[in-house]
Amino acid sequence: MSFAAPVLTRSQWRVHTITETRSLWVFGDPRCDEELRRALDDGGITGDVLRGIPGHYAAVVHGPQELVLVADPLRSFPLFYTVGDGGVRVSDDALELAGTGADYVGDADSRLEFLHAGYVAGRNTLYAGVRQVQAGEFVTVGAGNAVAAHVYRRLEYTDSAIRDQDGVDAVFSAALETTMSRFLEYADGRQLVVPLSGGLDSRLLSVYLREVGYENVVNFTYGTGRTREVLISEAVAAALGQRWHFCEYREDSIRRAWDSPETAEFIRYAHAGASLPHVQDWYAVRWLRQEGLVDDDAIFLPGHTIVGNMHDEPVLDEDSTSRERIRDLILGYHYALQPNNREVTSIVRLRAAIDSFLDEVGYDGSVTARLAALEYWNVRERQTKYINNSMRNYEFFGYEWALPMLDREVYLAWGELHPDITRNRDWYRGYVNRRYAAVTGEELGTFAASTVSAGKRQAVKSVLRRIGLLGAAERTITARTVQNHPMGFNWFVTGKSPAELYRYVLRGGTPLGEYADEFLMDTWNSHCRLFTPVR
Repeated sequence: MSFAAPVLTRSQWRVHTITETRSLWVFGDPRCDEELRRALDDGGITGDVLRGIPGHYAAVVHGPQELVLVADPLRSFPLFYTVGDGGVRVSDDALELAGTGADYVGDADSRLEFLHAGYVAGRNTLYAGVRQVQAGEFVTVGAGNAVAAHVYRRLEYTDSAIRDQDGVDAVFSAALETTMSRFLEYADGRQLVVPLSGGLDSRLLSVYLREVGYENVVNFTYGTGRTREVLISEAVAAALGQRWHFCEYREDSIRRAWDSPETAEFIRYAHAGASLPHVQDWYAVRWLRQEGLVDDDAIFLPGHTIVGNMHDEPVLDEDSTSRERIRDLILGYHYALQPNNREVTSIVRLRAAIDSFLDEVGYDGSVTARLAALEYWNVRERQTKYINNSMRNYEFFGYEWALPMLDREVYLAWGELHPDITRNRDWYRGYVNRRYAAVTGEELGTFAASTVSAGKRQAVKSVLRRIGLLGAAERTITARTVQNHPMGFNWFVTGKSPAELYRYVLRGGTPLGEYADEFLMDTWNSHCRLFTPVR
């Protein structure tokens, strides 16, 4: 028996000869190579070995008797495979394994999931028969093309349950220090580029870089004008003494750049087989590159973090919560891009996947189990397949990236904290603000969509809910916000007029839902034909 060599399209893959017939390919952090080679010399890839490896990487082991495909806990660099009569095929590009245009063969359930969530759950992709390796998983293919998938790291809570502020600060700070120090050793003085928003995550990274005296830092912010979020970002960069660039989004420039052959290549690259391409900072990174505002070997450092993956927080206060309720919360939260989600939430395969997931995490109804189940599904599915997949944007323009606030030690530290801490971002908000004030001597708030206090908003919602108008009021506010979005998200919609988009959102749709529809219909960009024949 023999397996065809993997089709690896990216030049950054490194190959190591283990024996005359066995090879190891690694992509990403080069410090992972030695640990993987040592594991192969000692007997093979195991979950215990992979749990100890930090950093961002993907790996393929190719031998005469076995194939092993490894995704790190972030699915940093996607891997795909097919198993059929023609044998096993492996690639880092789903399009190498699937037909496009007139030859496209779709997976109907996957397309419906994608339309409502912006990604495909589990190991499925938008292409029939093409599978993806999930975050924190390694897949082995052996004799008779038998496939076995092994999850080696998931978000879990320990018995530590640390909840006092000093204790939580210490645990989180120690973990962040470890991941950031390891990253800065790798960066070795290269320029670091932080997409600085008016929120918490990117601010923490910029604060840390100021604390340790890392000078080669560039922050950038983007939007339709000098909005409140932009002004906060500018003030943060100034207080930290760091360079800051503002990319102003204009409708004519966005639309002209979006419908171009270059962007068609970006769309093909960035969807990674199962994900809606992340367009939010695509234009800004393109602008930075064209204007020569960042170094060619710069490393982008977005603030994606393990913090804040919980949703439907009130469920933690219930006396008991059934598996069925957790499944319904997952479906309701993740499959909500279209006005009506009844069809997608009825998919047998999807419901079975969630039930299998709850078995995998050992759901027992406890408060910790509720927290872990909702957080981990969000981390494994939306975080890795949509949020983290936005790293394809930086790669497309030739840059490296890093996510130290999602690396191993921070990931594990989060599991040591009490549910009262991890249920929301209250502690984290205070933590970031304390570090910012200690460095700058200033108090500065964070951007919020509304300046009205949470208490007043809840009071108004309570009244509207009692008279049955809450849903209509929220949809009206959302529709008006979309029409005048500070990021110009409405400008990426090509299949609906502004009036049609307004009515669509008023019915309960979202801009991401419209993006997903136009993406699947190949109307996003006139030069890109993934799923329909060339006209």
